[in-house]
Order: sequence, then structure tokens, then C-alpha cells
Amino acid sequence: MILPLIFFLILGTAIGSFLNVVAYRSIHGGPIFSGRSVCPHCKHTLSAADLIPVISYIALQGKCRYCKKKISAQYPIVEAAAGLAFAFTYFYWWSRLESIKYQVSSVMYLDIISLIFLLFVVSVLIVLTVTDIVDGLLPNSIILSSTAVVVVYKLFLVFIGADTFSSLSVDLISAFFTALAFLAIVYVSREKALGGGDVKLVFLLGLIVGWPLVLIALFLAFLTGGLVAVMLILLGRKRLGQTVPLGPFLNLGAFISIFWGQQLLDIYFRAIL
Repeated sequence: MILPLIFFLILGTAIGSFLNVVAYRSIHGGPIFSGRSVCPHCKHTLSAADLIPVISYIALQGKCRYCKKKISAQYPIVEAAAGLAFAFTYFYWWSRLESIKYQVSSVMYLDIISLIFLLFVVSVLIVLTVTDIVDGLLPNSIILSSTAVVVVYKLFLVFIGADTFSSLSVDLISAFFTALAFLAIVYVSREKALGGGDVKLVFLLGLIVGWPLVLIALFLAFLTGGLVAVMLILLGRKRLGQTVPLGPFLNLGAFISIFWGQQLLDIYFRAIL
């Protein structure tokens, strides 16, 4: 168990380095799958030694090897976060696999696909969190392409009999009405409370987590977002009336719902019944 966790930790940090590229180029332009990485200050092409996740940043003391200017801490933070998220995702997947004790090889094959899908979802959540925090934007290119991938994956599950079309329909309807509610808030507030990107994001997240876990995701998003906003006001970092990007909190709520949503829902129903 330890060796696979270490593998996914290292894999995650490497993917995290790529996610930094995706987050930057999806906003500022440039080919995502080609083109060498360069220093954002002096534009010098970076060597392989400059691109070792987390380690290069520490070894270079957070500065460019060539121009000596400070490199944003965003890069090692995203790399480390992706590494931890990948390791946790594998741990969750393996624990669930062990609890069910699959014996059929075809089912094992399907569950490997589900692991890949979970890792993809985690990667998307990280990218959209970074773009919303750094640039205040949720790029269509990421949201729309990710939505297409999620739909294809869920249709695949229906096709092989691992899920039902009615279940997919419920998820689509709940995602649509959640997005419609957000769209109404955008219209009423004239985009002061929420933006169009939040509408598309919540549709994607609703489709990923499904019904009724989308309610848990939204509750957690507004709860954590509200707490952080109050803290920022108390610390003097924000004034009353200023907004805080909701995207990162929606992504956090979705992440928690994916892994613990059903348990939280069960706790809620036990408390009220």
C-alpha cells in the first residue's frame, strides 16, 4: 500500500506542474500540450533541472536560475496539493475496492477507469481553483471540455450497464436547475454576486457529484466561502460589499462531496429523523 501511495504522490506532483501550465495558458494563451516552459520574467527557456516539482523551487530558493527574480509560490503549492490529492484519491479508491472485494476481472477493469476519471476530476478542480484565485476567471475551454468528458464517462457507464439512464437524467436535470438558480442570481445581482463562469461551473460540478450530493457541495461552498469572507473582513483584507471568488469554494464543496458526501448526507438524515 505504501509504494502505490508514494507513486501517486510523485505522479500527482508531476501532473501538478502540468496543471500550472494549463491554468496559465488557458487564460493567457499559448499551446497547452506543446511549447517549452519559460521564466515569466526573463522568458528564458527552463531546463529539466528547473522543472522538478517542488524540489526545484526549494533548491533555487524560489528564484529564477537565470534572472534571479522571485518565482510565485503558486507553483510548488499546486504541485504539492496535486500530489496529496492524487495520493488520497488512490487511497480512497483502493479502500473502497477492498471493502467491496471485487473478484471479477471485468469489474476490476471498470474500477480502474473510475480511478482515472476521479484523478481527472481532481485535476480539473485544481485548475479551476487556480484560475479563479489568480485571475478571477473560470475559462470556458476547461469547463466545457470537462463537461463533455463527464457526459461521455457517464454515458459509458450506462452503456455497459454500470449505471442507469434514469440516474444520468436525474443528474442532468439537477445540474441544469442548479445552474438555472445561479443564473437567476447573476441576473438579479447584475453579476455583482456571481459571474457567468460560476453558472457553468456549478452545472459541471452538479453533473459530477450528482443528485442529491450537489446540495451538500453547495452548502459546504457557501458555508466555507462565508467563513473565509468574514475572516478577510475582520483581518482588513476585504471591505463590506467586496466579493470573494466563489469558484474555489464550489470546487472544495464538490471535492468533499465526492469522497464524503454520502456519509454527510447520512449523518444529516440521522440527525433529523
